[in-house]
Amino acid sequence: MSLCPFFSSFDSISRGSSWIIDVDELINENQEEQALRLVDSLIEFKSQNLPRFAYFDRFLSEDERMDVANARADVYELQWKRIEILNATNQKDALRDALEDYVDVIGYNQEAAEALLKQLNKE
Repeated sequence: MSLCPFFSSFDSISRGSSWIIDVDELINENQEEQALRLVDSLIEFKSQNLPRFAYFDRFLSEDERMDVANARADVYELQWKRIEILNATNQKDALRDALEDYVDVIGYNQEAAEALLKQLNKE
């Protein structure tokens, strides 16, 4: 039995970034809630075997470090996709919570997340 039943219903998502296609297809079909459930399931699935702190990645084998780095990158992108869905569906409270967590992570979308959080807090 899968820990993420919604995730397991998609065949091509387990490696690489094909999950982007599946999530985007759901969004294009105006199925944002289903896309959000998929993103949440993927975040849970990809996060479950990660060391709690990236500092501990150094104690893994080279192959394991690469797998963990890829999983962390996917989780980061999935968290941003989640923010986009929450924003598009006007779920302000969940969006604020997601942004508050996200702005602490240094990465590609950090400036956009900070700006969106500022805008949301002004409303």
